[in-house]
Amino acid sequence: MSAKVSKNIQVVIQVLLLLTLFAYGITGYGITEFRIVETLTLGLITKPVAFQIHNNLMIPFLILLLLHIFFKPVSKAIYKGNK
Repeated sequence: MSAKVSKNIQVVIQVLLLLTLFAYGITGYGITEFRIVETLTLGLITKPVAFQIHNNLMIPFLILLLLHIFFKPVSKAIYKGNK
């Protein structure tokens, strides 16, 4: 794997993790302050919807977090081994 491909994969992982964190925060706030979030999203995110999305984001969040933490050291080790 080239350094450029590795960097592109890292950027994709970072952006996905950021989006997941943003959704996690919005849905968490939507559970506790559901009237505000319901109004801001024009009724799109209600309290039950926010709760369901919030619960379903745990596994993707953990996978992306682990990829974010371990991708660089693993890709360096693989790249170093191919030289």
